[in-house]
Amino acid sequence: MTHDRLLRPNRRSLLAWSGASALTAATVSLGSGAASAATSPAAGSALLVPSPRLDLNSASNNWIREKATRDATIIQSFGYDNANRHIYLAQVTQGGLKLTGESATVSSADRNLHGDLTITQWDMTGNILGYMYLRGFGHGMSLGVEPVGGTACLWTEVDAVPLSDGTSRGTRLARFPFVNGQVLDSTSSTLATYTPVPGSTINTAGIDPVYGRLAVRYHDTDGVVKYQVHDLDLARLDIWSEPLASISEPDITAIPGWPLATYGHPSFQGYAVVGRYLYMLHGNAYGTTENIDGQDVVISQPNVGNTFITSVDLTTGALYPAPPSPFTENVNPLATAAAYTLDYREPEGLGVYIPDLAQPGVFSIGMGFASGPSGARLATIYGKAGLIQPS
Repeated sequence: MTHDRLLRPNRRSLLAWSGASALTAATVSLGSGAASAATSPAAGSALLVPSPRLDLNSASNNWIREKATRDATIIQSFGYDNANRHIYLAQVTQGGLKLTGESATVSSADRNLHGDLTITQWDMTGNILGYMYLRGFGHGMSLGVEPVGGTACLWTEVDAVPLSDGTSRGTRLARFPFVNGQVLDSTSSTLATYTPVPGSTINTAGIDPVYGRLAVRYHDTDGVVKYQVHDLDLARLDIWSEPLASISEPDITAIPGWPLATYGHPSFQGYAVVGRYLYMLHGNAYGTTENIDGQDVVISQPNVGNTFITSVDLTTGALYPAPPSPFTENVNPLATAAAYTLDYREPEGLGVYIPDLAQPGVFSIGMGFASGPSGARLATIYGKAGLIQPS
């Protein structure tokens, strides 16, 4: 099998979504149905063919720096509509707003607890084009963007459940069209809702725009964080019985030699899937401390941070390339200094960008960052474009 063949997206790829057939599929799937039980293959899967892999060591370039979103809270995730050249960003709705159907303004604490989200639509340079408000959805840790004609359908978590830390997380998935200015409730009949894995919790989703797949991150009945990858056409139709991959999330701090006293346990901040590989983003805002061996340690030093990007082989569930032992920060996971001069700098989300629609197999990965003072947060995206072809 030649590299040209491996690079070619299947019929469910980005290019296929721009036609009339995509509009028809989107129309018939808007509506909730009974979820099919997902059968998990053995750890990993041989169903994913070789595909290009992001070169983690490639340069991180400034794509969009410190732009405003609809609300002034920290972004949680973002995604690209590569067909229509838009970027969508998710954040918890700011306090002090009174939305349609509300009798009074709502505090930020209540927005967090209820799972209210704000979606901002940007152009490709970070100018605001539109927005939506979502009530009762979750925290917005991941955002799937599916181009449909001249607009997009968004995949998010939904049916938020409050947590003890004052935030909330969605228990299911939802798919709905972006409608500028709309206030959408989790109970709306216009939502298509899904439970890919029965009994799972904290479900989120992301789109692989190159190969036409839906990646689902969830907690299983034992609380283990897992991923499944599904054909997007089947997922849209609520068919989850044929996952292409199923793995547990690897713990990056379990690597022998991980410098715990320097970087601590960086918080999980987002993921993306392209072909055979899962990419994860970890890190914390500058100044974040963690108690390690009885001492409070600053694990994200100003102008250094503890932001890491990691690549995982979905066929095995292992980090690929495998890190050496003892760990070195210049391989995988890779410590990135992207946007290190930001004042606050908290990593928030990964997005898959396709620069040239005529070459959908040539992709880049964008890394999101929040910055700015509390109450006036801004969003930044730096990207990596280097690819390593399968051998």
